[in-house]
Amino acid sequence: MSTHDSMLPRRAMLGLGLAATAAAALPLRSARADANVIANATIAASPQMTSGQRFKKSGKLRIGFSNGFSGNTWRTECLASLRQEAANRPDIADLIVVDGQGSITKQVNDIGDLVTQQVDAILCIANSATAVVPALRRATREGIATVPFNLPVEGEDWCAYVGTDPTKKGRMLGTYLRDALNGKGNIVALGGLPGNSYTAACWAGTQETLGSGIKVLAFAPASWQEDKAKIIMADWLTAYPNIDGVWADGGMDSAGAVEAMLAAGRKLVPVTGDDYNGILKLHAKQQASQPDFKIGLVSEPTWESVIALRTALDLLAGKDVPKQQTIVPQLITDANSTTYIKSNLPDGVYVDTTLSDAELAKLFR
Repeated sequence: MSTHDSMLPRRAMLGLGLAATAAAALPLRSARADANVIANATIAASPQMTSGQRFKKSGKLRIGFSNGFSGNTWRTECLASLRQEAANRPDIADLIVVDGQGSITKQVNDIGDLVTQQVDAILCIANSATAVVPALRRATREGIATVPFNLPVEGEDWCAYVGTDPTKKGRMLGTYLRDALNGKGNIVALGGLPGNSYTAACWAGTQETLGSGIKVLAFAPASWQEDKAKIIMADWLTAYPNIDGVWADGGMDSAGAVEAMLAAGRKLVPVTGDDYNGILKLHAKQQASQPDFKIGLVSEPTWESVIALRTALDLLAGKDVPKQQTIVPQLITDANSTTYIKSNLPDGVYVDTTLSDAELAKLFR
């Protein structure tokens, strides 16, 4: 199998080779715990199925992956897991990766180019829930198995979707922050890429649960980038003398906010985010001296790419697959954060991963 990047203009319990069980995901402690991550995850399958017969292919397969952007380490880890899985599949001849570089237009063109190349399947993390729909529709109608994952895509003009439920995650984050603030206080909020469907759904879920006693002072997209979040938070610290909590749907954003508070000499407050090792390490370092610094993190598995690829390969084998597969994430708080932190690995690591500690160290050296 060859694998290359191209810069083209831009539970019901499942089979799927996952051996999913009803058990919650195991803690990620040892270097080999990665072997159990997917096998022990809870993945809920929708009753609606997609028939694989019209997508069935024989011979060596060519898989395309349209990555909306590659601007953070979650995407780096996600791609590494995808490549590792593809390398272990002798039925895959080629993995073609195209990078949308954060541009909606480029990503739409990228998908069109993959269709023109007549790949057998297209995996996709969409920059826009709506803009990619016509391109995926064309691919699906031409008999290409289409599997968007991670960021939701509107409609049903694709074969199968894999990811967490951002609305439910938002409710989890909102409930945590509300309880951490005893139902009242001023917060600021940091989202991901401007206009992305994940943040929109996550924030909507949060707003359902915050309650009337929580006032949102400001909301801004920080593109899931720590440096950008730090700059935005620094401005807010100047504008707002009383910030009692920070909402973020990504751990890079919450880490940037905490760094800004530390630089400004402000008291640390409860924050939300995901399973970014950097925020876990900040919490471990500051918790003793900053008792109000609490964390409520909901993981976003970087191995969604593995499930997406396995789903596409099942379709290409002529098997029926669930229209949607929803991965149940892990909740990380002050009470269990030491189970998940990887103190000897870089900040950029996401801890809900299929990669071993040794592989992560090599990836981020």
